Amino acid sequence: MTDRNEPPRDQPPPSSLSDQIGAFISPGRDNVLLIYILYLIGMIPALGVVPIIIGFVMALLNREHAGPLERSHYEFQFRQALMGLLFAAVSGLLVLIFVGFLGLLATAIWWIIRSVKGLLAINHREPIPDPKTWTW
Repeated sequence: MTDRNEPPRDQPPPSSLSDQIGAFISPGRDNVLLIYILYLIGMIPALGVVPIIIGFVMALLNREHAGPLERSHYEFQFRQALMGLLFAAVSGLLVLIFVGFLGLLATAIWWIIRSVKGLLAINHREPIPDPKTWTW
């Protein structure tokens, strides 16, 4: 006779919260998904660039320890953050001559397209074909 509070023996014990959090922090598909989500959340002006910085650091730290599928996404994310910073800085300077607002809008659209493209690819378990591209 078994105790009612004891899980059945044929089922694995439920994973702990630290195991679930570890899946999002360590290199892998969940971590790649989290970074894309952080990149999209970073587009909300009230949150500033903090989610983007967190995602960038995670991609930087995990790209060397990942398999080929995830490595292509980490490279794509890493380059996205650097190029996005470059585009935003140039557009920010061009705001002084009133052209920069269009550049900032184009950068935001580019950022969202790259993030969604990456999310779709990782959900289908596909690598990024050319992670070093400047486009999407």
